Amino acid sequence: MVVDVDESFLTEQQIKVLELKSKGYTQSEIAKILGTTRANICTLEKRAMKNLAKAMNTIKIFDNLFPIRIYIEKGEDIFDIPKKIFRVADEHGIKMEETTTTLIERIRALASRRINGRVVERDFTIRLTRFGSIQIDE
Repeated sequence: MVVDVDESFLTEQQIKVLELKSKGYTQSEIAKILGTTRANICTLEKRAMKNLAKAMNTIKIFDNLFPIRIYIEKGEDIFDIPKKIFRVADEHGIKMEETTTTLIERIRALASRRINGRVVERDFTIRLTRFGSIQIDE
């Protein structure tokens, strides 16, 4: 794996530990490979996970500061909503990971109290994140 460590929240050692861990190695095996102690590997792994959690939280904060809102109005057909989401995503250069089918399932799950059958019964807002996920505003 080629990584620019200067542009990461992880150190080179933390990246090596996580990479080996992802390949199924135990902490003891990683320690032998890297020529250190299991206790050191444990510490590196814990710090790496803490740094990753902070990085993910930072992304969530950014996403919540600059959400893209898509307004869904009473009377809309739930099958038309993914088209709106994909259009807005395209306008903002956002790659959606979900398909039309999975978006409909997610919208049904997140906005179940606002939808009856295929029809929206109460207005709601979808927040589209910069990373292509959706959230429903309460």
